[in-house]
Order: sequence, then C-alpha cells, then structure tokens
Amino acid sequence: MARVSTALVLIAFFVVFPSMVLATQYVVGDDLGWSGDADYEGWVADKTFFVGDVLVFNYVATDHNVVIATNGDNYDNCVASPNFGVYDSGNDAITLNEAGTYYFLCSYHCDYLQQKVMVTVN
Repeated sequence: MARVSTALVLIAFFVVFPSMVLATQYVVGDDLGWSGDADYEGWVADKTFFVGDVLVFNYVATDHNVVIATNGDNYDNCVASPNFGVYDSGNDAITLNEAGTYYFLCSYHCDYLQQKVMVTVN
C-alpha cells in the first residue's frame, strides 16, 4: 500500500509542478552565444518555453551585457532603462519564473546589431 501511495504522490507532483521537473536550460544563440552574431528571432522560433526553464547568456563580459527590458516598447526601441535587471558576468543564467513575455537586450549593441531576444513563457 505504501508503494501505491508514494506513486500517487509522485504523479500528483508531476501534474501540479511539471515545469519544476521538466525545466530545460537553453544557451541563447547556441554556439554563437550572446554576441550579436546570431539571429535571435530565428533562435526562438522553434522553441517553447515554460515556467522554470533557464536561459544562459554566454558572452565576453567587457563587450556585452544582458538587460531585462520592462516592456515591448522599450525592447523595440532598445531602451535599457528602466529595467528589471542588468547582468554583466559573461555567463548569466536567468530562470523564467513566471508565464508571460520577457524582453532581453544588450545595451551596447541592441540598436545596430539587433542584439535582443523576446521570449514568451507558457
């Protein structure tokens, strides 16, 4: 009986919290990283993001940064301030904690390299 109860608890956990169990880590831009050389719109196109997934931004810390823009207008116009956070370590892992749209940009290269990515989280 204990095995059945344990199994039911595990099944219930997976149903209620699937994103915690199935979280995926994505390297933004894949092998090109967060450099301005990737087609970030194309990179996002074939992916489905869920709450709990993690985006990893790899880049040269002295050349780039990651800014979480506050809204779509700021993202479209490459406006870095105000923001929900600025990262500059060169290897930033950002967990997507809520459903919605996230807007990431490099404040140094958003305008002329279109170094930005918009992610919709389910």
